[in-house]
Amino acid sequence: MNAIEIDLEKTFAKKLGLRTTAMKLFNDLENEEEAIFDFKNIEFISRSFAQEYVYQKHNSKIHITESNMSDFIKNLLEVVEEDYKESCLINV
Repeated sequence: MNAIEIDLEKTFAKKLGLRTTAMKLFNDLENEEEAIFDFKNIEFISRSFAQEYVYQKHNSKIHITESNMSDFIKNLLEVVEEDYKESCLINV
């Protein structure tokens, strides 16, 4: 099966700030096996979005790949993932 590609800017906005946005992103893909999230032109993600994104990614059966992430977004997601690992909220 081919991966579905999601352009986050076109699907949502240039700034991703809500936890519910990350939930919706994953809920809309419940019948997919693989997805590519394109972060091109995404200017900002909040810590709330990042926390929900990391949680959903690690608790989803969908294989997720990210593309075109800025350094800011990569770094924030890495920080959040480390926080989750330390608190045992996700298994990696």
